[in-house]
Amino acid sequence: MDWLERMNVALDYIEDHLADTIDYDRLSVLTLCPGNLFQRMFAVMTQMPLSEYVRRRRLSSAGMDLASGTEKVIDVALRYGYDSADAFAAAFKRLHGVSPSQAKRPGVTLTHCPRLSFTLKLKGEKDMKYKIVERQAFKVVGKNLRTTQEQNMKEGSIPKFWGRCNTDGTVAGLCRLEPDKPLLGVCHGDAPDGSFSYLVGLETARPADGYDTLAIPAATWAVFPSVGPMPDAIQKVWHEIFTAFLPASKYDHAPIPDFELYPEGDPAGPDYYCEVWIPIVAKR
Repeated sequence: MDWLERMNVALDYIEDHLADTIDYDRLSVLTLCPGNLFQRMFAVMTQMPLSEYVRRRRLSSAGMDLASGTEKVIDVALRYGYDSADAFAAAFKRLHGVSPSQAKRPGVTLTHCPRLSFTLKLKGEKDMKYKIVERQAFKVVGKNLRTTQEQNMKEGSIPKFWGRCNTDGTVAGLCRLEPDKPLLGVCHGDAPDGSFSYLVGLETARPADGYDTLAIPAATWAVFPSVGPMPDAIQKVWHEIFTAFLPASKYDHAPIPDFELYPEGDPAGPDYYCEVWIPIVAKR
C-alpha cells in the first residue's frame, strides 16, 4: 500500500466512525505515521486541522439526519459526540446557519461538507531541491511550547511563541551559549490527541541551566531549502514535502522529531535562506 492509499484508508476509517469514537492510535497504525504526524500532514495539505474536518463532517451528517424529519435533536446530538443539546445546537448553527430544530423543517438550506480524498497531482511547474544527509545523534536545548495543530492554525501559537522567545531573553541566552549555531524550531512529542511540542532552541553539547533538553537520535535526513520571507516561504516548502515529495519518493517520515533550521539574516527579506530537515526511512 503506497503513501496516498494509506492516507485515504485513514479517511475511510474516520468516515466509518463519524457516529462513533475515533481511535487516533488506530489512525497511526493505518497510516504508518508516528504519533500525530498524520494530523500534521493533514493540516498542511488541506489547510484545515483534522479536528475541524471531523467536526464539520459530523455536523454535516447530523444535518442530513435531521433533514429526514424523523429523529429527535438530542438523539442526533449524542450520536455525533455532543453531551448536551445546547452544545450541539451552538456548533450546528455555526456551520449551518440554522438551529437543529429548524433543520427538521422542509425546505431549509443546510451546508454539506464533503468527504475529502488525497490524490497525487502532476504539476511539474517547479522542481524541488533537496539533499540527503547522514547525522550522528545530537542534543538540542531551548524552550518548549505544548500546542495543537488547531491552536496553531487558528491562533498562531507557534509564531506567537517565537515572538515571546525573542522578547523574553530566551533567544538572546541561546545565542550567548552558542554564538555561531543557527536557531532551530523542533517538532516533537507527538500525541494521538493531536498535541505536540515545539522547541525553540539550538544544538549544543554544553550544560544549559534553565533550558529544556531534547536528544535527537542518529538518522538519515532529507534537507529542503527555503528562500523568501517568513513564514510564507517555509510553509510552501512544508506543503510541497507532504503533497509532492513524500507521496512520490521512496521515503517515509521516520518516527523522530523534525526541525526547521534558521541561520542569521532578515526573516522578512526576499532572499532569506533557511531549511526544513525531515528524518526519513525507506518505505515499507
